[in-house]
Amino acid sequence: MPTPADIIDVISTRLSFPKKTVAQQDRLLVINGQRKISGRGRSAMASPRDAAALLIAVAATPISGPAINIANYQSYANLHAVHLPQGKLESWRNIVSLRDLPDGHTLLEALSRIITCLSKGALLADGNGLMTPQREYPHHINVHVDLYAPVSRATVTIERTTENSSEPEFAEALHYFRTIDDGEPIVPLDVQIDFAQTRSFGIRTLWSLAQLFDVGAQSK
Repeated sequence: MPTPADIIDVISTRLSFPKKTVAQQDRLLVINGQRKISGRGRSAMASPRDAAALLIAVAATPISGPAINIANYQSYANLHAVHLPQGKLESWRNIVSLRDLPDGHTLLEALSRIITCLSKGALLADGNGLMTPQREYPHHINVHVDLYAPVSRATVTIERTTENSSEPEFAEALHYFRTIDDGEPIVPLDVQIDFAQTRSFGIRTLWSLAQLFDVGAQSK
């Protein structure tokens, strides 16, 4: 199993953040009970959920303002899955490996599952119904994760392309919003809102994290 330090290295490299900053974000997650301590140094072990949590914490860092703040992490990690335009709490409909995530699952749960599935070569079959062999890069899969500000929301899009085309033959997107006390999603409908900042990452970051959890690859 990878250590927290391994995850810090990957996220620092892929998102081009200073390793010191990523390590501070990880420490903040631990202090606030968002990551369990499972040993010290190289004896510590991390989970796909830990990787997803740190990825969200770093990606949620505002373009300006306080960078190291647990509220930034929580405002995105706890967003809930919603299908638009109905605005109902739902889950993935067509991607088999994600369909058993509960309606209204969180962004943290979604990214944790995606990392786990990628590590097993089991996220999405190709056009012939075949899964990518474990440890092989899934060239037919593209994943986009967009975090929006100043109103916290996110979109995860998963696409499948064919060998001879860059255009997706299949795509499914799920949106993540805040909820109010009774569990109903808060979907902003005010057409006067005409500004958003976007931070994005994709399949290469998620794949690099997934490889940390591929036991077969680590043993070679």
